[in-house]
Amino acid sequence: MVVRDYPGIKDWPPMPGGACALGQAFPLDEDVIITEIFPARNEFVTFTCEFQGAQHTYDLLMTDIRMAEEFVRLMRRHVVGKTLGKFGDFRLDI
Repeated sequence: MVVRDYPGIKDWPPMPGGACALGQAFPLDEDVIITEIFPARNEFVTFTCEFQGAQHTYDLLMTDIRMAEEFVRLMRRHVVGKTLGKFGDFRLDI
């Protein structure tokens, strides 16, 4: 099973959020580079991605805090520097 099909994820793909500069392009696809993973908060995995030189924050909603913490560990080991699309295609050993 790949990440995007995992039933513990509420919605795939996660959408970017946060403020952006006037006229700045907003990423609407999965071709953004994952740059940093933050500690899990509640059932959210928060990370940043780079798009056209700007950083955007993403919140991946999981079913619970334990699963969010597991995904933080997984992402830190395997997907920093890769695209969000590649993360969605990452095969889980379940």
